Amino acid sequence: MFSTAYGTGRTVKKRAMKDVIGKRGENIVELCLTEYSNYPAPLFDLTHLGDKWPVVDYYVELTTVPGKRPFFFLQAKATAATTPKKSLAISTKRDDIASLLEIPAPTYNLGIHEPSKRVFIRSVHDGVAVKAITRIPIGYELTANNLKILHDEVVRFWRQRRHKPTNSVFL
Repeated sequence: MFSTAYGTGRTVKKRAMKDVIGKRGENIVELCLTEYSNYPAPLFDLTHLGDKWPVVDYYVELTTVPGKRPFFFLQAKATAATTPKKSLAISTKRDDIASLLEIPAPTYNLGIHEPSKRVFIRSVHDGVAVKAITRIPIGYELTANNLKILHDEVVRFWRQRRHKPTNSVFL
């Protein structure tokens, strides 16, 4: 048990472990998204937003598009649950999914299996039901191949939209 300086009982220990798993999950996300062994350089540059944003954990820019900075947002959920066989169990809230759907940019949920250091991704886009996401299929693991697929998906999204407005009243 912990001393009184750190609190006592199971609740404090459980909360402390949840914090450790969460912090380790954040580190795993950063390593995963900056992986470059199959590319000349990392495909992404990410910034952890911390507790500043209520739903989004990361702002991620693509580093490969000259003259533009396409981006997307991530919500990360780390778990130490049993090793996934068909899908990774994660815990999101209905309100979180609703908030992600309101952001006019690509948004994704990441599930991090902390013991195995594996990261899984699921898109939150128009047409996704406004309900909690509780599982991510293991086929959506962020492997080198799926990192490239994610990159290309975000590039396609921003190619369909203007990079900047064409005018403004504030000239």
